Amino acid sequence: MVSLDELKSASSIDELLADPIGKYFVDPTFVFWYPERAFKGFSLWGRPSAGDIERLNRLNDAVLTPHGGRHVSFVDLQGLEGVDPAAFASMAAYLSARWQPFRELVLRQALVRPPGFAGAVVSGFYEVLKPSFPVAVFDGIGEALAWLGFGDREALVGRVIGLREQAGEAAGVLGSLRRLLCASPCRPALAEAARALHLSERSLQRHLRRAGTTFQAEVNAARVRVAQGRMLTGDDSLTAIALDVGCASAQHFSAMFRKATGQSPSEWRARARGAPRRAAPRSAAA
Repeated sequence: MVSLDELKSASSIDELLADPIGKYFVDPTFVFWYPERAFKGFSLWGRPSAGDIERLNRLNDAVLTPHGGRHVSFVDLQGLEGVDPAAFASMAAYLSARWQPFRELVLRQALVRPPGFAGAVVSGFYEVLKPSFPVAVFDGIGEALAWLGFGDREALVGRVIGLREQAGEAAGVLGSLRRLLCASPCRPALAEAARALHLSERSLQRHLRRAGTTFQAEVNAARVRVAQGRMLTGDDSLTAIALDVGCASAQHFSAMFRKATGQSPSEWRARARGAPRRAAPRSAAA
């Protein structure tokens, strides 16, 4: 049985995807782990944005690499405080696009729901998506792992979930930076952002390194998040949105958006608007 001490912390999403088995990745809003080929999972907390979900889903694609295979999936949402509509749409679009491979690869999935209203939203998400593989919702980690047939991994999962404390201070700074950039995505500058956050440029960059990101990556992510909000709620042209969020051209915007989401802006808009309304969207978080 694998222990946390035997797992390697990936310094980036790309590092984990290159060789995922036996690794984990800590983000300010989630921790993802892939201790063995037949078992992977993630823990998501706070109020994740669409950009957070897109980073998480890049990791979920690890099962589609040559290293992946048929597996059980563990999803811990106990720390989830709320669901952003754009994040919901992003997950729905992602899962709809990968319904076929996940149907073949996911043997079963256990989800540990958060308390209160957030738990009701999570349960409703599964009702909308109609997964094609066995899914069960639980209130505790132990019973969820037992149902998956991995009850002896409770200590490992508990320790991995506890890694979110590593993201504490960096997550606070990152959250403040993201709010700042989303409020003004057009003309971001590192020096200006650092002053607004009452940090030196070097200190801000140190926090970003701890969070596994860079200032430019956050600028691009903010532009994508703002654009997604516009695409979900309005009918502005993609060119207008591109210029409004600070991109030099529609081509630049499209390349940046595809790199972040794996889809073109027009594809994302169509899926995000269409997935929640289809009669039977076909998957669940894998």
